[in-house]
Amino acid sequence: MYCYHCGYEINEEKVEKKSSTRQKYINDAPLNADINYVCPRCGHLIHAGCDEKDIKALSVASHAELQRGRNAFARGMSSVSIAVILGIISFIFFLLSKKADNQYRVTINCPEFWVFLILAIITVILLVFGGYLVFQGVTRNKKYTKLLKDINTKTFVQ
Repeated sequence: MYCYHCGYEINEEKVEKKSSTRQKYINDAPLNADINYVCPRCGHLIHAGCDEKDIKALSVASHAELQRGRNAFARGMSSVSIAVILGIISFIFFLLSKKADNQYRVTINCPEFWVFLILAIITVILLVFGGYLVFQGVTRNKKYTKLLKDINTKTFVQ
């Protein structure tokens, strides 16, 4: 199966060779509506009247996208965890930059303040990047979980 919009081609070699004998039924009645599927990459309509091989290929591609969503979520959560740890270390260096000879005010000429500043910038960057990846992973997982559910119940109609 090939999407002409984004150029994504689903590897047909990984598709199982067996064909299912299960027919398309909703509430014990045959389904006569045309079932259209979308490309898992770009979301555009592939074609109507897919055979069993195309449906399996779409399912394989959906599982791959679901795994990419899980990977993005995991990377995002690890970035957020590292950002929290660096934020705590940064706060400790901020407290260390308050010198007794300056009446416990922040001294910007000491190395502790510069370490605080660098760690704070890295913390903000990791929090933003990690938050983006977590959001991307969650939305991708929701989208492709719903798609796989619709494929399994044969109710995915565009």
